[in-house]
Amino acid sequence: MGMKLLVLHGPNLNLLGEREDVAGGRLPDLDAALRAKAKDLGLELTIVQSNHEGVLIDTLHAERKNVEGILINPAGYFTSYALKEALEAVGLPAIEVLLKPPARESVVAEACAMQVLGLHGFDPYIQALETFASGIFHPAIPGPVKTLGRRKKGASAEDDEGSRPKPKLVGRVHPLKKADPPEPMPLAAPARSLRRTVEAGGPLKTLGRAAKAGATPASDLLTRALVRQKIADRLAGRLSEAELATWARAKYQQVQRGEPAESGHRELLEDSLQSLTLSHLPATRLTDTQLVDLMTRLEEG
Repeated sequence: MGMKLLVLHGPNLNLLGEREDVAGGRLPDLDAALRAKAKDLGLELTIVQSNHEGVLIDTLHAERKNVEGILINPAGYFTSYALKEALEAVGLPAIEVLLKPPARESVVAEACAMQVLGLHGFDPYIQALETFASGIFHPAIPGPVKTLGRRKKGASAEDDEGSRPKPKLVGRVHPLKKADPPEPMPLAAPARSLRRTVEAGGPLKTLGRAAKAGATPASDLLTRALVRQKIADRLAGRLSEAELATWARAKYQQVQRGEPAESGHRELLEDSLQSLTLSHLPATRLTDTQLVDLMTRLEEG
């Protein structure tokens, strides 16, 4: 089998569809649809429903070494800090699914790589499974930002073999999952210079092209320079890992809602923000070397 996932249904979902008396819309129907889709995608599911917060948390703890990802519908527990902390402690990529928009911001979503809100029936669950199956959470070797769905210039058909379209994100974002941190690789000369600059707390070094004196990006425009500066602030200790991840998540959401991004570099910027969104969690943490490498790619992109 392929990727192993834990599916958690929160409180009252055992009564899903009963009040509406809609044929095919109850929890057993949902679970059957999930298992059928998982079989098509080569996924293996463990499905648990509970009306008790402690049971959901205990299940996360018990299954953390048996699965590679989590699909969770916290339902009425979407404001649970205990569930949020459990997801963070487990450190696995998670997607939150809600069959209708919550009354206020979901706390649980803060520990998830992605949030999918209900539009049509069980579609959010199916989209979440397709996202896991896309391979975006599989271990990736540090290198150029991975681009899914479009071939880079000069790439051959063989380079694209087995690639899948990039899943559409709703509300939250997901980065590429990193494997256990590799042995640090020697940095290229420009990156070493950049690293020394940001560690010294100095101005961000511009590689290859001179920046215009006094030029600053518009506050509402996402640019490569802005993302590089945020990473530089993290490396220099002016931002914590969590603060950088929170900023990246918020900025990505803004761009997905249609706010402007630097012309010609939107995809690179989106992929970079995806990587930064969960860069502070154990399973997806970016090392300083990887952050510097990302800064260099943002300059060269």
